[in-house]
Amino acid sequence: MPVSPSTDNYYVGKGKISFKAVGELTFRDVGNVSSLETAPNITTLEHFSSREGVKKKDMEVVTEKKMTVTMVMDEWTADNLAMMLLGDVTTDVDGNKVIDIFSRNTFEGELKYEGTNEIGPQMDILLFKVAFKPGKSLNPISDEWGNIEIEGEALANDLGKFGTWTVREQAVGP
Repeated sequence: MPVSPSTDNYYVGKGKISFKAVGELTFRDVGNVSSLETAPNITTLEHFSSREGVKKKDMEVVTEKKMTVTMVMDEWTADNLAMMLLGDVTTDVDGNKVIDIFSRNTFEGELKYEGTNEIGPQMDILLFKVAFKPGKSLNPISDEWGNIEIEGEALANDLGKFGTWTVREQAVGP
């Protein structure tokens, strides 16, 4: 990998996202995702010394670690809609997919991102446990491309781990 400073480290992200719901054995490709955002959020507790006329901050510790995940999916499949509608998917007698809306309280599983970009280093993200819930409204009537936005929280697994973020060798540029 190039050592900083280097324009070879600039990044234009593209990639494939798959999800493995709790109870499933394999990951499924969720199709085209126009946006995947992760937002770490750390809460700290500050301590100030009161030994002099003006208090001075002398320590700060982390008391909370969390990360939100927002994903905008472009493909209106039954499985993707089920993530938005917190539903289970069944098949009716005509072979149609039917989503039982709000049959779940959360949609939980592993989320995997595989970088396929051509500019900059490629990234792979594996979040061990993400609990998704509906994001913005779902609009089946529009003159624009429809999308399905879901939000979630990356949760620590039984070992206290959230996941991994791997930086692979730089992709070949244009």
